[in-house]
Amino acid sequence: MSGSQEATTRITMKKFVCMSLFVAAIMALYSFAPKDKIDETIQEEVGLSLSKISDDKLCKGHVYPLSRPSTWTGFLGGVSAKQKFYWSTFRLLALSPDGNDLAYISVKDKAGNVMIRRAAGMSTATQRTFRSVMGVTWGCDDKLYFSDISSGSYNSKIFATNARAGSVMQQMTNSGNDDDPVLSPDGKTLFFSRLEVGGPSIWSLNLETGALTSCARGFGACPIDNERFLCVRNSQTGQSEIWLVDFNKGQETLVLSDPERGFTNPSLSPDGQWIVCEGSSKSSISKKFNLDIFAVRIDGTRFTQLTYHPAMDCCPVFSKDGKNIYFLSNRSQRKSDYCDIWSMKFLL
Repeated sequence: MSGSQEATTRITMKKFVCMSLFVAAIMALYSFAPKDKIDETIQEEVGLSLSKISDDKLCKGHVYPLSRPSTWTGFLGGVSAKQKFYWSTFRLLALSPDGNDLAYISVKDKAGNVMIRRAAGMSTATQRTFRSVMGVTWGCDDKLYFSDISSGSYNSKIFATNARAGSVMQQMTNSGNDDDPVLSPDGKTLFFSRLEVGGPSIWSLNLETGALTSCARGFGACPIDNERFLCVRNSQTGQSEIWLVDFNKGQETLVLSDPERGFTNPSLSPDGQWIVCEGSSKSSISKKFNLDIFAVRIDGTRFTQLTYHPAMDCCPVFSKDGKNIYFLSNRSQRKSDYCDIWSMKFLL
């Protein structure tokens, strides 16, 4: 395949991933839900104190199964070649710096926008964007960062807006393939994923100087400190893996990999010791592949599966005190591709 053909293939795949976020209803999801009624929690999850904290049926998670990518390493999405399972990986849930509020993507009229609600329980949501957006995070500067695709799925750019008030939007990047922005802990650097001909890579934008730097191969950066981040890479054999990158020293360490599964969307605990992520899993109930929540220490030890429901559980983030995990799940919506926000205890 020529370079131009590969570029066209990857751009086409990107368009497919983007458009999947805004499809109102998809019959493919039905295969993930068992035909018989299953409780919202199951025996393997006893002790997690699972609680649904939204009920607007608008929050859309990674419930759209993707087609097999033409290349593993050039694919911007989750991969488990062994399981023949591929999924979207955009961040769709974020916690405010004070830990009191959650931002998430709500889909209405085939357009995704950022909504904010209280993290403590059922509450009224407030809409903060009025475009077509995806991949939201909440910076320490109290701004929402997201990728905007209002001008078409070939043309995603990074934008920011005040999380609490106003409607002014600041454009951060000019490339047509930028997604998943996240601010460094000191608020000086914005990391984001850029899809290029050779595959996805992590870039940084110095907010003081405007300097752009290509940091490492991968996507879905999760900063540890101002010099290191976690990210996802798709191996040549077709598994999504979680890596730790020190981009100043040029050091890269594999944290989590499994020949049977893929892992994406890493989120770091407040004490910096634990990672929670979503990973592919085969349900013992439905016998079908889905996404569950997993945890592992930052040194790669004590790998633990947290959820076991046959529905899709995705986009985990820690509470500010590290005692709970918020995540998206369609476990209460068996005939829909939309999700609710859930909370569970973190007991490790």
